[in-house]
Amino acid sequence: MAFKLQYIDKMPQIQNAYASYGTHCHSILERWAKGELMSFELADVYIAEYDEAVKEYFPPFPRGLAGKYYDEGLQYFKTFDGFGDQYDILSVEDKFELNIRGNRFVGIADLILRDRNTGQITVIDHKSKSMQSLKKKLFENTRQLYTYAAYVKERFGEYPSMLRFNMFRYGKFVDEPFSMERYTETMDWIERTIDGIRTDKDWLVSSSGYFCKFICSTRDHCPIGQEIIHSNERSTPA
Repeated sequence: MAFKLQYIDKMPQIQNAYASYGTHCHSILERWAKGELMSFELADVYIAEYDEAVKEYFPPFPRGLAGKYYDEGLQYFKTFDGFGDQYDILSVEDKFELNIRGNRFVGIADLILRDRNTGQITVIDHKSKSMQSLKKKLFENTRQLYTYAAYVKERFGEYPSMLRFNMFRYGKFVDEPFSMERYTETMDWIERTIDGIRTDKDWLVSSSGYFCKFICSTRDHCPIGQEIIHSNERSTPA
């Protein structure tokens, strides 16, 4: 239902604290990669812009979530020292459009690097979600990076060697070496998914109350979303 309301019906959307937080951190990393900010400036910029960037409320549970996110982001930027001296930056926040088996696909690749020693390409996607959430559905999550791999192939003439999630709240990477088998599976999945969207007439509502109440950007236009609890914990730390 959320997909239909957002992309087909084009209903007005509302932001959530998770997304605003992720966008804020992405913006800082983007400006660093473009040479607009130095590493030692990132923590100060994170603090100075936080209240304006993250205006929404985090969910009231788990308790202390807003402060936890804030502190983890601050710690990351305080200790940030780049992604490795051996890398050259090939592209930053590149918006691309691909034709995948006759279907138009639009995406944004956060960061693409080339190892100047080996010539190999690494695709990086910055993630603010929990490590548990990523690893619980790692197979599904890596499909995003395999889609970016199609863009790398089109633009640079070769597939990346490494697909990397930058789990910046934890200061850790989650890596997957590129696999042609997984790449083909992802292209098959995209084709099946698009075909399914075109023929779907039911558009069932998600059974996840948490998603509907706190995350879905079109919850104001969905029956379940109308039950959202507005007395959430503030998104800025106490």
